[in-house]
Amino acid sequence: MKFEDLQKLTLEWADDKDLLHAKNAKKQFMKFIEEVFEFKTEFDNWVFFREKCGFAEDEELMYMEGKSLTVNSKLEMGDIFVTLIILCEQVGIDPVECLSMAYEKMQGRLSRDE
Repeated sequence: MKFEDLQKLTLEWADDKDLLHAKNAKKQFMKFIEEVFEFKTEFDNWVFFREKCGFAEDEELMYMEGKSLTVNSKLEMGDIFVTLIILCEQVGIDPVECLSMAYEKMQGRLSRDE
């Protein structure tokens, strides 16, 4: 599925939950921060088991609720994307444009002043 398709589905879900109001942007930003810290916890666990416990990089580690560390990390990363898509909508920013600008900056084609 393409990013734009997932974005549309995310915004439909958020609209059903009545979240797409600019007045909710501060709360949405805090939800984004919460999701980042949840991802960090999963990432720290992944690093710990790889580095401290000697697990190979290609070895799947089972974790809480029978999920692997990789699956949990992906779920948390997905939650970050969801919160950002909703936040972008609340403040009138196109997330695809943001990604494009970041890519152009990485490629050295866009300065911070533009």
